[in-house]
Amino acid sequence: MARENTCQFAILGMLCREPMSGYGLRQTIERTVGHFWQESYGNLYPTLERMEAEGLVALDREEHSPGGRVRKVYRVTADGRRGLSEWLRRPVVPHVERNELLLKLFFGARVGPEDSLAHVERSRAEAEGLLATLRLIDEDVRHSREGHPELPYSHLSIRAGLLGLEAHLRWCDEAQETLQRLAHAKDSKKKKKGEVG
Repeated sequence: MARENTCQFAILGMLCREPMSGYGLRQTIERTVGHFWQESYGNLYPTLERMEAEGLVALDREEHSPGGRVRKVYRVTADGRRGLSEWLRRPVVPHVERNELLLKLFFGARVGPEDSLAHVERSRAEAEGLLATLRLIDEDVRHSREGHPELPYSHLSIRAGLLGLEAHLRWCDEAQETLQRLAHAKDSKKKKKGEVG
């Protein structure tokens, strides 16, 4: 399924919760599902306009900001709700992850362990930051939506993110250990060559 079409369903799902502007959608997506799904402004607004033309969403109201800007707030239509329900029942389209870190590590012997180690250390730092953020999101969602029928479903996606990041950090530990060993072996060979020479 095309990325734009999937963007459409992310929008429909959010608008089923409450009417929102494009800006509100972007903020809510970042705050709730941002650890596994992101949308750019460049994709969001044209998709919203197309969906309005197709009758999947409708203008709910216009809000005027103090600066004089007009913000359009959209709501989902009955056709939009039907479309979302149909999409939710369809099988998930298989996705092959493109992971630049793993690709660079696969070819890492061409540059040596130091560069690969630096990549892993950066990835570890990023994962630690994301994990801390996701733990805060998890806590906020559990408290703010306690007893809400959507909570178990939201929590499943958050748990996938938490467990995935924890597993990534364990892998980073293993990768760092291996690469440090390789770097140490490389340094030992250099020293031995220097002694012989």
